[in-house]
Amino acid sequence: MQIDSVEVFHTSTVQTNFSMLNLNYLKMKKSVLIALTFLCILGTQQLPAQTNFTLDQVTYVGALSDNPSEDWTQSWTNFDPQNTAYPDPTDLTTLNGMDASLPIPGEKNITTTLTLDPSKVYALSGLIVVRSGGKLVIPAGTIIRATADLNSNPKNYGTIVVERGGDIEIEGTETEPVVITSAKPVGQRNRGDFGGVLIAGRAIHNLSSEPDYSVQMEGFNNVSFDANLARFGGNDPNDNSGSISYLRIEYPGVAFETNKEINGLTLGAVGSGTQINHIQISFSGDDSFEWFGGSVNSKYLIAYKGTDDDFDTDNGYGGINQFGIAIRDTSLYDLTYTLPSGSSTSEGFESDNEASGTANVKPYTNAVFSNFTMVGPVPVGAKYSEMNSTTKAAFRRGARIRRNSSLRIVNSIFMGYRNFLMIDGDSCVRNTNCLAALSLVTPSTPVDVTTHQISFANNLIVNTASAFTSTTDTTANGFIEVARAAGSAAKLNALDECLRGSGALANNIDPVPFTTGTVLINPLASSTTPDFKPVDVSPASSGANFKDNPVLVNFITASHEIEEAEMAAVYPNPISSGSLYFGKEVISYGIFDASGKLVSHGFNADHAEINGLPPGLYFIKMEGGMQKFIIQ
Repeated sequence: MQIDSVEVFHTSTVQTNFSMLNLNYLKMKKSVLIALTFLCILGTQQLPAQTNFTLDQVTYVGALSDNPSEDWTQSWTNFDPQNTAYPDPTDLTTLNGMDASLPIPGEKNITTTLTLDPSKVYALSGLIVVRSGGKLVIPAGTIIRATADLNSNPKNYGTIVVERGGDIEIEGTETEPVVITSAKPVGQRNRGDFGGVLIAGRAIHNLSSEPDYSVQMEGFNNVSFDANLARFGGNDPNDNSGSISYLRIEYPGVAFETNKEINGLTLGAVGSGTQINHIQISFSGDDSFEWFGGSVNSKYLIAYKGTDDDFDTDNGYGGINQFGIAIRDTSLYDLTYTLPSGSSTSEGFESDNEASGTANVKPYTNAVFSNFTMVGPVPVGAKYSEMNSTTKAAFRRGARIRRNSSLRIVNSIFMGYRNFLMIDGDSCVRNTNCLAALSLVTPSTPVDVTTHQISFANNLIVNTASAFTSTTDTTANGFIEVARAAGSAAKLNALDECLRGSGALANNIDPVPFTTGTVLINPLASSTTPDFKPVDVSPASSGANFKDNPVLVNFITASHEIEEAEMAAVYPNPISSGSLYFGKEVISYGIFDASGKLVSHGFNADHAEINGLPPGLYFIKMEGGMQKFIIQ
């Protein structure tokens, strides 16, 4: 976040503030005791919710270990929703936004708390809008059958929209997930049978700051009966829109307009106070997951046979995401792939900073994705050259980073793609800090790592081309790709050498043949019982690295770091609200509570916003060092 001015707190001011506290208390060694004592001093009061997110330091790359007891895909997922016999709806009114008696037919508003009954099966139609102050609670085991019809009058969008200040609580469990699926019967379900779920938050994006950071999601401005829906944005990175756990969304993605489909799950400026985990999006008509700004973190995401991109990040999104799976079906792709720009090919990751790629639009898109397993359209044991012409054209890359984005993808698996990483445009070449490639860019000045930098490290890549043999095709088939208009064979090869990496952060490229039984047990899209765990002696069983990564190291901690932390030189300290200043810009920072949970984080910043965090003792880690501060 950019700031126009800051109030300077001189050292003497900080020392005066410290003197108002018991210095013996500040020097106590046991941080948990300090935190409890401080909270007792504050008295009992209602504290706002906060995220309990932990970046797990695992040794394996990809989404799963080889231990069956740690397989987080078991029980709640469904890899054959087309043939699942869901019960018919028994409640036709609660989520009926098409009721002609509503104040605005086509839209049903939730302004208080609405709790669904898991013993019922709900029919969803129209726009179900959770307004500011409203809450939608969906208990474990609830099934919702959704439908859309854009030929009706008014149009039926079949979508749940959570507005800024609204709250959604989806409370599925491993044995009783919540399911939002097509209302159509077995054998007739298709992509885009309904809309999806959209959450609009009050966190930060890079699209606009006036008058209230409000930006509207595409397509919603033309909703004829309410053209002011789905506005997102604010200035609170810790904003809380609720929580989602163990949710399946099947056959979403209706097109509000031509080329303006809604995603399976759309997160517009959603803050880190929101909790997201265990979500499977299947057969989406557009992207499976898309983030527009915001700082929400997530764990355990599955993008299954979607149409466009699996994980799409835009407009300054800066969350941390760990453990995800994406798998492609060669018969399901974006039908606009033939456009001359090729911009609608179906990618694993697609990332923009903002549409024009302007250099200084902040915050930058610099989210972290760690431990993702990305299975492309080329089946295990096959070759890209054996694919038909449509598959070759419609599916291209494991990750396309473009328009000045600085996405970070680490500790992950990519297999079965034509190209595994596309650095699209000179702005992103500059973000790599690959000096040999930069010598071919005008201007050639690299970015500073404390400003923004792409990170692609400690990934396992399987099935690349053995070498680049073309001197003219700058979209070469293999590990790396650059845009034709921005590239040359020399730039391509320089990027390839640089981004393969070396030392502790090197990518592991083609250590085994791309054949059955060399990497994962059963990653085939043709299977309704896939198994993404590593085989015995798989290169996926090791290779992850957190401590040597200058970004990730600030999001992990150990008990001794908490115990040994000194009082921070950040200011003001103590602080009650607003901005906590560092006195310098850092590549990343993590704020932990006394139990070691990551409660807030940021990238490329000289300050942190602490609004929304409860009073207590906290620990901030920057550049690998832990310090403590107090929120009062």
